Amino acid sequence: MSNKEKFVVSRVIPAPRRIECTAGGMFKLADGCPITVISPLKEAELSAALHDTCNAYWKIKPAFSFQASGDGLAEDGYRLQVTAENCEIVASSLNGIRNAFKTMRQLAESERGVLKSTCWQLPSVTIEDEPALAFRGIHLCWFPETPVWEIEKNIRLAAYYKFNYAVIESWGMVRLESHPEYCWDEFAVDKAEVARLVKLAASLGLTLIPQLNLFGHATSSRCGSGKHMLLNRHPEYAPLFEPDGWTWCIANPCARQYLTELAIELHDLFGKPPFFHIGCDEAYNAGSCSLCRENYSEKLKAHLLYFHSLFAERGTRVMMWHDMLLNRDEARWDGYIVCGHSANGLGELYKELPKDVVICDWQYGYPEKDGKEPDWPTSHFFKQAGFDVLVCPWLERRGIKSLGEFVKREKLFGMLETTWHWYRGSHNKETLFGISANAAWHPDWVPENNVVYREYLNRHLRELDQDMNAEKYIQFGSVQYQINSIPYQD
Repeated sequence: MSNKEKFVVSRVIPAPRRIECTAGGMFKLADGCPITVISPLKEAELSAALHDTCNAYWKIKPAFSFQASGDGLAEDGYRLQVTAENCEIVASSLNGIRNAFKTMRQLAESERGVLKSTCWQLPSVTIEDEPALAFRGIHLCWFPETPVWEIEKNIRLAAYYKFNYAVIESWGMVRLESHPEYCWDEFAVDKAEVARLVKLAASLGLTLIPQLNLFGHATSSRCGSGKHMLLNRHPEYAPLFEPDGWTWCIANPCARQYLTELAIELHDLFGKPPFFHIGCDEAYNAGSCSLCRENYSEKLKAHLLYFHSLFAERGTRVMMWHDMLLNRDEARWDGYIVCGHSANGLGELYKELPKDVVICDWQYGYPEKDGKEPDWPTSHFFKQAGFDVLVCPWLERRGIKSLGEFVKREKLFGMLETTWHWYRGSHNKETLFGISANAAWHPDWVPENNVVYREYLNRHLRELDQDMNAEKYIQFGSVQYQINSIPYQD
């Protein structure tokens, strides 16, 4: 690959499956430029959305022409051919067309040889592109330390990198009418703001999935912080939790009712998406209170089946973390993340769960043996047990790529990249958004030598800043401040 091709191809995240730089001049993106869209969708369904996209991306009004065809292309896939005279997009769905425009924006460069740009231009290319994984998700935490504009920026970046799902885990950030006390009062946003984000994400091709922890992580706070979102200000609600406050008291019918009201309102607020994440990881000291000690596995089974039925009646599948369903004292899981233990009898619970539960298997390392790639036995296990499985990596780049290849090879349900509290900084964002987007879209992709992809990420962040009309220093880029006043806290 020539240097010209390398630096053109490397602009696009995730990398297209096939891209070829062709001979010819640049296509000028300006008012009246000809763009042909070939799709089974009618012009009336597309015209307004595409004009809005072109105005947002390049401040132009193209001359669109529409042709009825494009059947047979993969969902979210597209073909793009750019010459000096014309730009042609072929896709079978609106999201496929959206993805073509996202690629075009990343390929485009500003006018050359002038002081100030008056237009953008595209190199001559031919692209055939489609995702390897159908479910390409990212898990985003919304902390009190995460302003609304920052969660919006992460949502926009996920959509820009062609993820189609984002799980939003609110850590006390959404004020719900059923229980207004269930939030950090001084940080919480109202439902109208959340509804705006849900609508925005949908317009970008991204479905937001709410998460509510129904088992462990009941503090809605990081365990190392010592904070408890509800009990710090409302200690009278202590009966809803086990004595240490970390895990819900699943044997208390009042806890079930409380969680039911929260879950229904949250699901409605997010537009009743087809999935709802119920958490269920790291339930430390589960079964420690006087109500829960006996027959804990039966109590947890009843708890999970209740919420499964609640969402099944709404046409929604529940997603849950895998770790409490396997016993960590079993040698076959050595080197892999498993948090259950035989004392509470949860190791056989998976057999009692409906097979439409989506298992989210979070594995954050790269446990190679003798120089060989990991074999990811926990995901194999749940697939063989009949479940749809999402692999869930984090910061380990080799693990992200290996899991993407594993999902494609083993035909698993997809990937859900986790971000937690490490989403700031261009290096972290390149890993969590860029590397994982490539693993979900094109896991066979190999980065080019001598290309600093972080700088393309930084350009993409500037484009999102422009889309959001950002004005303040702290809103720009990947961090709020270049130098923190105190060392970063883990």
